[in-house]
Amino acid sequence: MKNWFKKLIVVTFTITTAISTVAFAKPSDPVVNAQAAILIEPETGTIIYEKNSNERMYPASMTKILTALVTLDYFDYDALVTVGNEINEVTLDSSKAGHKKGETLSVENLIRGLMIPSGNDSANVLAAAVAKKVENNNDLSYEECEKIFTDLMNKKAEELGCKNSHFANAHGYHDDNHYTTAYDMSLITAEALKNDTIKKIAGEKSFSGDGAGNTLEENTNLITQEYNWKSHNLLIADSEYHYEYATGLKTGFTDQAGDCVAATAEKDGTELIAVIMNSEDPNRWIDAKNLFDYGFNNFSINTFQKKGDVVETVSLINNNRLNGDTLDVIVKEDVSQYMLNSDIANIEKEIKYNDEFIAKNKDGSEIVQLKAPIEKDSEVGTVSYKLNGETIKESKLYASTEVQKSTIISSIKYFFKNLFSNIFTLKGLIIFIVIIIVIIIIILIIRNLGNKKRRTSYKYRMPRNRRF
Repeated sequence: MKNWFKKLIVVTFTITTAISTVAFAKPSDPVVNAQAAILIEPETGTIIYEKNSNERMYPASMTKILTALVTLDYFDYDALVTVGNEINEVTLDSSKAGHKKGETLSVENLIRGLMIPSGNDSANVLAAAVAKKVENNNDLSYEECEKIFTDLMNKKAEELGCKNSHFANAHGYHDDNHYTTAYDMSLITAEALKNDTIKKIAGEKSFSGDGAGNTLEENTNLITQEYNWKSHNLLIADSEYHYEYATGLKTGFTDQAGDCVAATAEKDGTELIAVIMNSEDPNRWIDAKNLFDYGFNNFSINTFQKKGDVVETVSLINNNRLNGDTLDVIVKEDVSQYMLNSDIANIEKEIKYNDEFIAKNKDGSEIVQLKAPIEKDSEVGTVSYKLNGETIKESKLYASTEVQKSTIISSIKYFFKNLFSNIFTLKGLIIFIVIIIVIIIIILIIRNLGNKKRRTSYKYRMPRNRRF
C-alpha cells in the first residue's frame, strides 16, 4: 500500500512538472520560408520576429504603400485628378488599373487603383499630380514629375526612420536602384495604418463603381469610367489562404523581388504587421499566417504603468514638513510593451533619480531621499523595466506636486502642529511632560542665576553712612 502511494506521488509530480515546463517554455520560432521577413507590433514598435530584416531587397509593388502616403500629404482623398500622358510611361508587362487619358478620378479611387489591382498606371497618375502641384507647373514632363515625386518618397521614408531604402519610381517596377528592407517596409506599413483612407481601402476585397465617385452627380462634364477591381491579397480574399484576422495591406511581385506581401492583421484590439520578402507562392501567404499565429498566440500587451500612475513614493529632505515628508513620482504616458507571455513575470523595475535632486551624506554616498525645492512637473528621474538585465522599456518620472524648501518659520510651525496633534497620545503626552520639565529646569536655572547675582551684589555693597 505504501509503495503504491509513493508511485502515485512520483507520477503526479512528473505530470505536474511536465505541464509547468510546457506552460512556461519559450515557444519555438515560426516556420518562415521567405528570404527576409519581420513581424512587429506597431503601437509599441516591438519586433517579435525577424529574419534578414535589414538585408536590402526589392519591394516590387509594396512600394505603392509609400506612394499613397506621399499623395495624401498633398491631396485630400476627395480631390479630383485628370489622367494625362503619364499612363503611357507604364511598361506593357506591368499590372494596370486600366485608366484612360482624359478621364477624371478621385484621389481615393486612384489609391484604390494602387492597392486593389496594383495599378502602375494609378501610381504614375498620382506621382504626376503631386509633382505638378508641388512645383505649381502643369507643363512638367513625366520624367521631371517622377524625379520630384521620388525625392518626396525618399524624404518621407527617411522621416519614418528608414535607413536602408531608396525609391526610384512610384510603382515598384524593377530598378536596381530601387530597394528597401523588411524592417524599413514595416515602418512604412505602420505609418499607413494610421491613415484612415489607406487602412479602409487596404481591407477591401474588391471595388465596383465610377472612378470619380459621387462627384459625377455634381459635374456631368467629367469623363469617367466604371471599374471592377479584385484584390491580389489572398489573405483577405475568399481563398484557401484566407486568414480570419487579416486586414490588408499590399502585395508585390517581380522576377527580381519574388513574391512579397506587407500584411496586416488584428485580433482582440491588437494589430500586427508581417512583411514577407522573396517567398515563392504560396509560401508568402503561409509565412504570413505562421507569423501572425505566432504573435497572437504567444505575445500580448503588458502595461507597466498608465498615464498619471504613481510609480514610487519617495522620502524628502530639507522640505517644508507642513506639506508632508514624501513625494509621489508619476509617469505622463502609458508605458506598455508587447512581449512574450512567459516573460511578463520576470520583469524588474529600476528607478534612477537625477543628480540635482538626490540627497547625499557627508561622505558623498547617496541617501534614498530627494532634496527640496522641487517644482511640480519637474523631471526628477527615469524608470526602467528590465528583462534578464536588459532594458526593454523606459519612461521619465515627474514630480506630482511642488515641494517647498524648509524655513525656520515652517519648522517652528510644524513643531507646534505636530505637538498639538499628538497631545492626547502617549507619545504626545511624553513629549509634553519632557517640554514642561525642560521649561521648569530652565526657569530654575534662571532663578538660581538671579539669586547668585543678588547675593554677589549684596556682598560687595559699600555702606552709605560709614564714618571714618
